Parts: sequence; C-alpha cells; structure tokens
Amino acid sequence: MTETTPEAAETREAHSWHVPRLIAAWAAAAVMGVLVTLLTADDDRFSWLVLAVGVSTLITFALQLGTAQREGFITRVSFSVAGSVVIIAIIDVIGLIV
Repeated sequence: MTETTPEAAETREAHSWHVPRLIAAWAAAAVMGVLVTLLTADDDRFSWLVLAVGVSTLITFALQLGTAQREGFITRVSFSVAGSVVIIAIIDVIGLIV
C-alpha cells in the first residue's frame, strides 16, 4: 500500500484546477475557428486565423494567470496555446475540405 503525503494531496488538488482552464481556452479557440471558417472570405481567412490564434493566446494567459501558481506556468501555457493552434488548424482544414 502506498500512503499519500500532504504534499502529494496538495499537488493533486492544485493541478485539478488546470484541466477546466485548458478546456475553456480550447473551447474558445474552437468557437473562434468555426466563426472564422464560416464568416470570412477565402482571401481573408489566413489573417483572421492569425487573429484567432492571438486572441486564444491572450485568453490562455488570462486563464493561467488566474491560477496564481508559478509552478508549471510555462508548461501549462505552452500546452494550452499549442492545443489552440492545433484545434484552429483542424477546423480550418475541415472547412477547406467541406
């Protein structure tokens, strides 16, 4: 049997708050990707996608700074921004195919 230390319990509780923040950032990126794909002309799509990635990055920073935890900040932000870029890219590719 393994015993959990108070430090491990604190770490688990601290990290449990990060998943909803990641999902919120990715959901915002998905919404922006869908809106850009549906509402922009083909000539302007790339510019609007760049704006969507920038806004999702700002949303990520706001959500992650709201945790007030320094440990793992760079990892959380990079994971969230990379996920947002992938989500927006997948939505755009699907929009180009359809």
